[in-house]
Amino acid sequence: MIKIKIPHLLEKNNMNATDLFRKGNIAYRTALRLSKGEGSRISFEVLENLCILFDVGVDEILEYVPEKKK
Repeated sequence: MIKIKIPHLLEKNNMNATDLFRKGNIAYRTALRLSKGEGSRISFEVLENLCILFDVGVDEILEYVPEKKK
């Protein structure tokens, strides 16, 4: 599973979905989903915009979390 770490970055930078939309040049619906840690895919363009906005690498935006075996 891939975990989206945007909610933590937003809180850390005192930002919200509207800030992602305006400052990150990201579509509002996408910004809203990301702000909730939701989503099933992300484009390289959006990923790059997030890296620039937060001044971080991809590893601080996305995290691979192995699923527990049943």
